Amino acid sequence: MATSSTSPSSSSSAATNYFNGSSTFAADLNNQISHAVAVATLPITELQNQQTTLTGQQTELQTIGSDFTNLQTALGAVDSAVSSGSLAATVDTPSVASASIGTGALTGSYAVTIASLGAQTNTISNSTLPTVSDPSSSSISTSSSYTLTVGTGSPITITPTSNNLNSLVAAINASGAPVQATVVNVGGTASPNYELSIQGTQYANTAIQLNDGKQNLLTQLSLGSPVTYQVNGQPSTPASSSTRSLSISTGLTVDALATGTANVTVAQSASGVSSALSSLVTSYNAAVDEVNNNRGQNGGALAGQSILLQLSNVLHSLTDYSGTSSSGSVQSPTDLGLTFDTNGHLQFDSTVFNSAASSSISDVMSFLGSESGATGFLSAASTALSSVTDTTSGAIVQQMSSLATSISNIGTEITNDQTRLTLMQSNLTAQMAAADAAVASMQSQVSELTAMFSAENTEALSLANG
Repeated sequence: MATSSTSPSSSSSAATNYFNGSSTFAADLNNQISHAVAVATLPITELQNQQTTLTGQQTELQTIGSDFTNLQTALGAVDSAVSSGSLAATVDTPSVASASIGTGALTGSYAVTIASLGAQTNTISNSTLPTVSDPSSSSISTSSSYTLTVGTGSPITITPTSNNLNSLVAAINASGAPVQATVVNVGGTASPNYELSIQGTQYANTAIQLNDGKQNLLTQLSLGSPVTYQVNGQPSTPASSSTRSLSISTGLTVDALATGTANVTVAQSASGVSSALSSLVTSYNAAVDEVNNNRGQNGGALAGQSILLQLSNVLHSLTDYSGTSSSGSVQSPTDLGLTFDTNGHLQFDSTVFNSAASSSISDVMSFLGSESGATGFLSAASTALSSVTDTTSGAIVQQMSSLATSISNIGTEITNDQTRLTLMQSNLTAQMAAADAAVASMQSQVSELTAMFSAENTEALSLANG
């Protein structure tokens, strides 16, 4: 008698045909298997639901983890603004110079006098050279190799890819020499005459020459000169530079724009810190919103989980910090313009912050402190956030690890239950098929006996009536 088997996932359907019986009770026996399989499948379904719930919690924790990581990054930006980023350079005569600061800059004032903006050496190809009406097909020389000399530097070999002026220009510019080559039309539209123009990229008294192995090809139009300047009247004879970007002090660069004197001041600035605090507030509120999305009757995947309280406590601790005597007039985040609205969102009032900074920027910086220096608000906030975001011991990674273990264990349990269910289904199917065969056999015997007795009765009646 043929039998069929199905997977546990499909065995819960009452319409499943587990075996092809021949007795009148075959359908009932088949339904008994369906019922037994359906009952045995219930624990597996419950485990699968648990697994789905835990996976949802995992996904939500990843989202919250990203929000807290973004918050920690924003805190780092504040720290950067408080440290080297808290300095800014201002120039009282922006038409004469501009200034920028970098690592190592110190507070101070500098009177920068630009005596000369300098000039770059300019050359053009000799007028005696062949006329070039099309720079893509002809050149000022038939040579395949040239020698470029810039000042007292070593000669540079120039080898164009093709014998035309455009290729010569491209080869010069690709050589790494401190020059810029171009093609200029000195003949006009009607009678084009393209010549080679080479300009030095440095402001220096530097001669430029190009030789094709037979003759020099360039005529000097103007000789360059260095940029000359003084800082606070020193040196007595102006210093010279081959660039208009002047390194005035450690971490301070002044770009010369015109001759004259400009006063450059490097001082602590609150603007960068203000901008960083505004970004910190945005990241903070994003983390608050994501945590709150999991609260209440219609809360998300983490509704009712204890980690929500831990996350909330960390967020609140950021604004609970109190200053020390060294932070003077700034004793709390409120003094910097950081307050909460009725929805629990953090707000930043830049007007309050600017007022505090104007009153005493040193108090503002002292209150904020430093992450690396383990001082002030920034250090306390960084420590609190690390308890959540640390990739080894943080609350997020610990909870994620716990969930992963639970999901794996449930998966193993589901696999084991499915194996047992398959075996039960197979055994039960075999038993029911055997029972059906036995019933069918008995029903066949009953039918034969009934037919025999019926025939004998018919014959007896016939004899009695005969």
